[in-house]
Amino acid sequence: MKKIILVSIAKEKKIEDFRMVIMPSGRDKIGLIQTKDYGIIAYPNKNNFEKIGEMIYWGFNESDDKVIEISPNIKFHKQFYNCSSFRKVLNEYNEVWFESIEGMYKISLLRKQGNAYVIFEDENKEAVEYIFREKPTALELGTKVMEMFEYKERYDGIIE
Repeated sequence: MKKIILVSIAKEKKIEDFRMVIMPSGRDKIGLIQTKDYGIIAYPNKNNFEKIGEMIYWGFNESDDKVIEISPNIKFHKQFYNCSSFRKVLNEYNEVWFESIEGMYKISLLRKQGNAYVIFEDENKEAVEYIFREKPTALELGTKVMEMFEYKERYDGIIE
């Protein structure tokens, strides 16, 4: 099995005073990647790219292949996002994944589709993602993640 590390980064669809939720991953009982039941909730300055990158690296360092036993009583939408339902999370947050697959580092922009997130495709039907040639610094990572969120917000009409 390939060593895959995944961190989910969600950003509230707001320009100022937005919430970010960064969650590390592990595995479920059958081996699929699953977010852990803890993470970072932050209200960062949108221009503090290095601090955002550092928080993402915290999630990266917390991610592993250990099996996670998550209680069905955990309501992620309330615990992390302050939303009344997961559907509301999908409507109010954009999400980016930071992945490492055997030494390759990639950021993928996601979009809402029904009750889940899927890879966001541009007008040419190409996935909106960025592959780093080597492990990025916290500043490079935070900068690129915020560029992806800005791209999606501009696409959604949140930024004029």
